[in-house]
Amino acid sequence: MKNLLLTLALLAGGASAQTAAQSVTTTTSTPQTSTAPSSEVYPSGYTFRQMLDALGALKGVNLRGVGFDDRGYLNLTVADDAAREQAIAQVAAAGLPTGVLAFGGVPVSGGTQPGTVTEAPASGNQTPAAQNPAAPQNSSLPTNGAPLAQAHRAELSGPQVVRAGEANTWSFDLVNTGSSAIHLEHGACDVRFEVVNAAGEVVRTDPTNTICTLQLVVTDVAPGQTQGVQKIRWEGKDAAGQPVPAGEYTIRAVFRGAGILIRAADFRVTVE
Repeated sequence: MKNLLLTLALLAGGASAQTAAQSVTTTTSTPQTSTAPSSEVYPSGYTFRQMLDALGALKGVNLRGVGFDDRGYLNLTVADDAAREQAIAQVAAAGLPTGVLAFGGVPVSGGTQPGTVTEAPASGNQTPAAQNPAAPQNSSLPTNGAPLAQAHRAELSGPQVVRAGEANTWSFDLVNTGSSAIHLEHGACDVRFEVVNAAGEVVRTDPTNTICTLQLVVTDVAPGQTQGVQKIRWEGKDAAGQPVPAGEYTIRAVFRGAGILIRAADFRVTVE
């Protein structure tokens, strides 16, 4: 059934999609229900129907390869950055979630989330993995990496009121909201952060002072548990090393390690 749908979508996609058809590989896992295979929700939070619809929206895009991976993404290989942007724009124009796209195995960072579903999700208790919050436009933080497959939530914990020029630490915590254990093997400097003022300006860019040592770290989080991945430190100073003015600030942090990108919820801090 999937191969038939894929063939129909490729034929509707025009000459560019037909050229890419020779390199199409279907690696999607077997649906758990045979009555509505296109509505199965994958770990990405998307359905096979959404992947097919996104493929059908790529008419005219210079594609060098197309494939479905078992995480639930339409994985594309494109000729250049212009083709990448064209693919994203055409999927968005078709009213489809751009987050369903991946390029070279890396999902679109900041893509729109699941929500445009052409068929109702299959019944059951499936819980998609949490999606990373969208990457802000003005950010110095890394953006490339695959989402964590298990359902989760990432957040910072630490002081909410600090003094300018004084060092404080916050913990990047990973909350396992799913039913399977999370196991990460990563470097000890894989959490990065930046600080934004009330005007939305990045005053402390992607730092070099993350507390870490040169060692391999193993982070295990059981279902329902919370585990600190790494601590970060900010001295209430800007990128030039000067104390920031008193006011409201936001700490933004991401974990990027072992090919995975996890973005924490923003953390508000008052500087006195």
